[in-house]
Amino acid sequence: MRKLSRRQRLSAMVLAAVAVCFITLDLGGGALRDAHTGVRGALGSLYRGTDAAVGPARRWIEGVPSAGTNEATIEQLRGDNARLRGRIAQLEADRRTAAQLAALQHGAVTSRHRLLPARVVAFGPGQGFDWTVTVDVGTGDGVHVGQTVTDGAGLVGRVLHADAATSVVLLAADPGSGVGVRDLRTGEIGVASGQGTAGFAFSPLDPAATVQVGDQLATGPNGATSYVAGILVGTVRSVHRSADGTVRATVQPTAAPTAVDLVGIVVAVDGSGLAVRAGR
Repeated sequence: MRKLSRRQRLSAMVLAAVAVCFITLDLGGGALRDAHTGVRGALGSLYRGTDAAVGPARRWIEGVPSAGTNEATIEQLRGDNARLRGRIAQLEADRRTAAQLAALQHGAVTSRHRLLPARVVAFGPGQGFDWTVTVDVGTGDGVHVGQTVTDGAGLVGRVLHADAATSVVLLAADPGSGVGVRDLRTGEIGVASGQGTAGFAFSPLDPAATVQVGDQLATGPNGATSYVAGILVGTVRSVHRSADGTVRATVQPTAAPTAVDLVGIVVAVDGSGLAVRAGR
């Protein structure tokens, strides 16, 4: 490494001293800032040269006194952001609840069923079945075993067990369970067997019946099913005919069995609107 000459070392020391002077002026109060402005005007080119070299260090030193305040501001902003996210989530939940209540009311009016609103509070196997949910209404609200459960648009299941405050609902899509249904296009009746997340498998009683993709299936007819008649079960999405001519169709459920939340229990067939929970 080449050694600096005496003149070069002296110049470097002068530049360093001037830089320290500028930093001191920057960190000082208003009076020192005024002095800084004057010095910067008088030594313009020299200032620009030293500032390019020591500017980053000067700016870091300037920021040290406010570092604690910035950290506190960041933490406050993080807290505000978390609260806003929570508020947005609550508003979204309220919106979904309002939409579900509207769907229940519409379903009650159009089908002339009186529905008791209920909220799903637990999932899990019960009474020997795998696909069940527990809702927050019971016999004290007028619930009885065997009553049909809907989400306002389609079939959810039926009440399997009820105590004073809660009820266990067997989901219609429970594997191995069956629902008596009618093809609304042809009038043909058959059985929709629960397939869990796959929905239902439909087999018409008449092997020669014509089943098409898009056909809608509804509970019924009266007296031939354990459910209230006329509630949509699902829509045919594929049709398969075996070598012996037997028809079997896969059915997309109208009410998603894995997303049930607010439901309605049919407590009367000839009424209309939503029932009021007893004592609530």
